[in-house]
Amino acid sequence: MRRSSIHALIIGGGTAGPALSLFLEKAGISSAVYEAHPYTEGVGGGLSLAPNGMNVLDELGLAEKIKARGTLALEMCFRSETGRVLARIDNGSKKYGQPAVALRRADLHDVLVQEMERHGLAITYKKLLTDVRYTRGHEKVVAHFADGSDAEGDIQIGADGIHSQTRTSVFPESPQPQYVGIIGIGGFVPSSAVPGLTDRDRQSLNFTFGHRGFFGYCGARPDEMMWWSNLWREKELTKEELNDLSIDSVKREMLSIYGAYHDPIERLIAKTGPPLKLNIYDIQRLPVWHKGRVVLIGDAAHAVSPSAGQGASMALEDAMYLAKVLCEAQGDHEAAFERFERERKPRVERIVAEGRRRSSEKKSVTPVESALRNTMLAIFMNLFGERSQDWLYRYRIEWEAPACAA
Repeated sequence: MRRSSIHALIIGGGTAGPALSLFLEKAGISSAVYEAHPYTEGVGGGLSLAPNGMNVLDELGLAEKIKARGTLALEMCFRSETGRVLARIDNGSKKYGQPAVALRRADLHDVLVQEMERHGLAITYKKLLTDVRYTRGHEKVVAHFADGSDAEGDIQIGADGIHSQTRTSVFPESPQPQYVGIIGIGGFVPSSAVPGLTDRDRQSLNFTFGHRGFFGYCGARPDEMMWWSNLWREKELTKEELNDLSIDSVKREMLSIYGAYHDPIERLIAKTGPPLKLNIYDIQRLPVWHKGRVVLIGDAAHAVSPSAGQGASMALEDAMYLAKVLCEAQGDHEAAFERFERERKPRVERIVAEGRRRSSEKKSVTPVESALRNTMLAIFMNLFGERSQDWLYRYRIEWEAPACAA
């Protein structure tokens, strides 16, 4: 393959950044990834990769490694707080190529980083972006970091998350992330600590809707379960509250809310390991994603509530699609960025709106309102649940990357 003379600076080493670096390598485009934080093993909560995201990883040859690290999420099961099954729907187990998988975010990152290393690619850690500038004549873009160093490239991709410094530097007037009124709290539990769970329990995304709030659980690593909850709160947690991760205090709070919910919820909370807390934000719409030699992808461009179940999958789609259009544009980054934004925006903005709608269904309500909500949820999910996922899961990017010419 003839390599392109384009060199890409990728800011952000989470999901989108490493995936983009790997796809650019497939396209013959060099890149360097810079991450603000130090490398730390095992950090972060859990996530589910939908079939559309898994198909992207399959293009990188990583689908089987991901499945080995996590648990297949073959169906969705909706329950009332008493445990009554409202609906069970197939989660794209066979229809879309790859199945959905639930796993730790850290394991997804680990698989991507190991693949980068196999290709001779690397992430430079502790590189906090402070500013984005250009060389004279705007022939190159320059990323400036807090340690006084800088990096020069032909293009820069901001894959640095919902609180993107790339976005702040290049689009200072852009909308800021909005707190959606939800606190996320979750944790991991060894499967041995919760005996009696069936394979079907582990391989389902279990969603419980009760009058005091929403609770979800499923398998994570092959030997563990993960759980998560969404609590409605008018004001976001302060830094001090977010850092208060005492297992005992989180257990007390969670059991006071969910202790009367159906089994195994109480056991999951009682046996949980170190918890995770976060304020949940989204960005409903950015007017533009690109300017000059800089473009945004992933949460930097279109952060979505976790309720959509598509955050990581959208980041992976972005990475693959941007590499594809950069390759096909043969060095014309402006045309590539314009095409990327034009063709990706309708899909991701619809998903962001869907995530906010789903978040609104998880608020605490009166017992009467909860019963009515569950009745409507059972009717809708049994009639339309599988079909409502089809537009999300059937999306495929065709990868036919010729040698890219500058």
